[in-house]
Order: sequence, then structure tokens, then C-alpha cells
Amino acid sequence: MSDPLRTNPTTDLNAPSMNGDAERDAKIESLLLSGLDHYFSSDYAQAIDVWTRALFLDRQHARARAYIERARGALAEQQRESEELLHNGVAAFERGEIEAARRLLNVAVHRGGAHEVALAFLTRIDRISAAAPVASVPIAAPAGLPFPPSVVPALPGGSRWAG
Repeated sequence: MSDPLRTNPTTDLNAPSMNGDAERDAKIESLLLSGLDHYFSSDYAQAIDVWTRALFLDRQHARARAYIERARGALAEQQRESEELLHNGVAAFERGEIEAARRLLNVAVHRGGAHEVALAFLTRIDRISAAAPVASVPIAAPAGLPFPPSVVPALPGGSRWAG
């Protein structure tokens, strides 16, 4: 007869495995949720890193693989947008639109693209801004004059029209 205190050896062997599987599944679920937090914060690279750790635990995990592919696509789109902002910022700089260039290049850097090129142009913009004289405030024209007195056009012969 069997001893009532003895347990079935096959049950004992399976118990740690089932417990280990449950722990692994819980860890994977935790990693998936953590990755989603990073993904929705637009931190796609960190999301990919977290989901890759889930794949180390289960190489065939379909959700982790799908999440990684989606994040890679979002990361590629973010990079493309950053490159476009950089290109537009450089073009604005070359057209002499300094403030528009500064704004576009700052956004490109903030989004993580082409730091070296954008920072080089931002440095040039800062130098130009520092060297440029402070613009004077335009003087309003008195009533009846089409131009402020300092901007009254000279008439032929050098005299100025005074209204």
C-alpha cells in the first residue's frame, strides 16, 4: 500500500516547472506593460529594449515581436521627421530666415536627429545673432506724414519733403 504522506513523484517534478512557467509569464507580462509605457511616451528605443528582454524569456512570444516591429516603424518615422526638420532648418538658414531656422533646428535636435549638423548650424545662428546690431524701434509717423521724419525720402536736389 502507498504511504499517505508520500506524494506522487510525477506531480512533484511538474510543480516547480508549472510554478516557473507562471513566474516567467508574469515577468513577460510585466515587461510588455513596461514597454508600452515607454512606447506611449515616444521613447521607442527604450520600449524595444524592454520588449527584447521579454523575447529572451520566450523567443516565440508573438506580442513582443509585434510590439518591437511597431516600435521600430515608429522610430524610423521619428527619424525621417527629424531629418526633414533638419533639412528645412538648413534651407531656412540659407535663405536668411534665421529665426525660422533656429526653431526648426531646435525641434530637430529635440526629436533626436542629426545632432552634429543641427548643433553646428545653431552655433552659427548664435554667432550671427550676437554679432548683429540691436534693431532700432521704428518711429511712428506724425499725423499727416506718410513716413517717419527719419525716413522721409529725399527729393531731387537734396531737399526733403516735410508735408
